Amino acid sequence: MGIRYIAVMDNIDTKNGISDIVPMQDWFNEWHAKNTSDKVRRVFKSKGESGKPLTTNPPYGYMKDPNDKYKWIIDEPAAKIVKRIFQMCLSGMGPSQIAKKLTAERVLTPTEYWNSIGRKSSKPPSVPNHWCPAMIANILKRQEYCGDIVNFRSTNKSFKNKKRVNRPESDWVIFENVHPAIIDRDTFALVQKIRESRHRQTRTGKVSIFSGLVFCDDCGQKMYYQSGKKERRDPPHFMCSSYSKNPDTCTSHYIGERTLTNLVLESMRRVFLNIQAFEKEFVRKQLESYDADKKKELTAKRRELEKAKKRIAEIDKLIQHIYEDNVKGKLSDERFETLSNTYEAEQKELKEKLPEMESYLEAETDKTVNLQKFVQKVKQITEPTELTGELVHEFIDKIVISAAHYLDGKRYQIIDIYYNGVGIIKPLLPKDLEADYQRHMAEKQQQKKTA
Repeated sequence: MGIRYIAVMDNIDTKNGISDIVPMQDWFNEWHAKNTSDKVRRVFKSKGESGKPLTTNPPYGYMKDPNDKYKWIIDEPAAKIVKRIFQMCLSGMGPSQIAKKLTAERVLTPTEYWNSIGRKSSKPPSVPNHWCPAMIANILKRQEYCGDIVNFRSTNKSFKNKKRVNRPESDWVIFENVHPAIIDRDTFALVQKIRESRHRQTRTGKVSIFSGLVFCDDCGQKMYYQSGKKERRDPPHFMCSSYSKNPDTCTSHYIGERTLTNLVLESMRRVFLNIQAFEKEFVRKQLESYDADKKKELTAKRRELEKAKKRIAEIDKLIQHIYEDNVKGKLSDERFETLSNTYEAEQKELKEKLPEMESYLEAETDKTVNLQKFVQKVKQITEPTELTGELVHEFIDKIVISAAHYLDGKRYQIIDIYYNGVGIIKPLLPKDLEADYQRHMAEKQQQKKTA
């Protein structure tokens, strides 16, 4: 490359020509570097598997314990900002909106904060108090805020290339409840769910508290939130995403945001009132309705699993059959290759689905546990007077909108509201309460007769 290379200790100067021993020296030096790298990796692996954090500095919100460098304690001023970021996300704000708000309030960024308290960090940002969306997104996804240690998130490509690459989550090693938590696990899980259904702002900059939760009943796709500049002519509403992309694939399933807000608020009021006033009757009624519906769903899932396993075995026989036909000359090589590739692709797809289907059937929790958790959360709050992003995401799993139908000039539309962990909830009706009352009185009469 036209560059003169001098190695004083090795007595090399390319000006005088390259010795035949130079390639051997290069090989030995590379082997030594690789050997040293392997030793360092083994030390880090042993340290990471012992539960000690591999990060040099704790994440924003924590600091090292003065008495033990491997333990983290909460850094209150920074932890306050972390909690606020999570709360803003729960309220419906995305990373971009959160970053803009913190920047406008001139809140110190993590680097600026660390420099202000004397903790050595990288150089200050070129623009003071500038929070970027990626910084917020990284904070929102860090499981360490639940009190856990997460090791082996990333690694170097090789001892020659120091670029960091992310590892798959299956390679992570997690140690739970090692240090004090800043964010409780329910809040963290809820934020991850919101982030999974993240959405873009409309052109007007408005974001709905229902964005990412509304689905079309016919095609199963999400419904887009749309907000016109002139709300009188084009009020904020939701519309099927399939219809927005191609009107021939589905219908609009149009529903106004105000209408949806009123329906969800009314549903939550009824459910919360039922739980607070008639807890035992409510739980019994939901379990009765759950047993039949869930039994059908699990039966369908088991049939689907058995069908997939049967098809995988069937494909093995088909491939063997077309192979024998190819050997005998009944099937051309081109045709054999086409059929073989098709069968193998189908079999690969089915095999990839099997673990997910099996884990769903194995991990399906008892409805009683989920229902009791839901009841306890409801009992901690009063009757809602208005909907907030935090309230919606805490209790609502999804909302399914059916197509509108017209009867006698009136518009009818079915809205199914699925609550977190319990699905569709059927509020108690007066006849249910009357039946429960009669049953309770009959039991008391029976007890008196027995006594």
